[in-house]
Amino acid sequence: MLLIVGPGAVGTVIAGYLGAAGRPLRLQCTRHDLPAVAAAEGIAVERVTGGPALAGPRPLLTTSADPDEVRQVLICVKHPDLDAALDGLPADMRADTPLVSTLNGVGALRRIRERFPGHPVLPATILFNAQLLEPLHARVSARPQIGIPREHGATVALFRGSGLRVRAARGEAAAWGKLLFNLSAGIAALTHSTFREVLTVPGLRAVYADLLDEGAEVLRTAGIDFSVPVGVPLTVFLRLLRHNGGAAWRLAAWRLGLGDGAYPSMVSDLAHGRRTEIDLLSGEIAGLARRNGLAAERNQRIVELVTAAERGETRIPMTADMLEAAMDRRQLTVRPD
Repeated sequence: MLLIVGPGAVGTVIAGYLGAAGRPLRLQCTRHDLPAVAAAEGIAVERVTGGPALAGPRPLLTTSADPDEVRQVLICVKHPDLDAALDGLPADMRADTPLVSTLNGVGALRRIRERFPGHPVLPATILFNAQLLEPLHARVSARPQIGIPREHGATVALFRGSGLRVRAARGEAAAWGKLLFNLSAGIAALTHSTFREVLTVPGLRAVYADLLDEGAEVLRTAGIDFSVPVGVPLTVFLRLLRHNGGAAWRLAAWRLGLGDGAYPSMVSDLAHGRRTEIDLLSGEIAGLARRNGLAAERNQRIVELVTAAERGETRIPMTADMLEAAMDRRQLTVRPD
């Protein structure tokens, strides 16, 4: 049996597709979330990119799974909820039970390995954008696809024929590459922008290109392999981003199946006063830079701005000019401390 942990947007989409394909699964909720999820009559996934809505019966729900039944675990929560999700997993699962993380960044992988040493822990790179409209009712605004390391055949097989397209990924290189692409999230959150606007509005794409360039330099210095999910080397994508935003957008939209109105979930998080994942994106780059004797000041500045907005100390949304001015207050470079 597959255990999907977390009834949020990603968990709902995956449960909807795999349930419709007849995969045996259970959806694990907290005791706090269970009443609202149990009240849903069924599961529904709206597809903005085309096709009828996916609808099916409510999946089997649990707050504590039987370790003898669990064969794979998909962890589909946000970072602030990760520790609670791990606390809810059976401590006596079979040691060969794969724990698959769908969380942004790579910090979650480290945390899961610390809590469950010896278990196979692998990243699943979520290559679609989704919003939770109400319990077990999600909307997908990008073509639903997921990146799985090619060596994990059992997990790849789980999705085969489900309607969720699987792309072979290069292990953690794909997770680092998605982290780089998702450096757009802080920009979008501060300016209430879509992916398309971040890639095409001159001021926004200039800031984004700087964040990407800086982040890639930090990863190279740290000796970390990465593979961005846009189908071309990062140097090519950066050239498009700096000189032809329309082409950069068309490439990303085609490769990732992004619709015109797709936006990072951080936009909604910041707008609704929820804690964001900025520390796991630009914050991960800034922290890695410090550990390697560098100062990734552009990414650190985005962390500062988003954190200030979370506290209500910065008025949002910013315009592109306001964001550029906030970024340009200092001379920002990647350099040895």
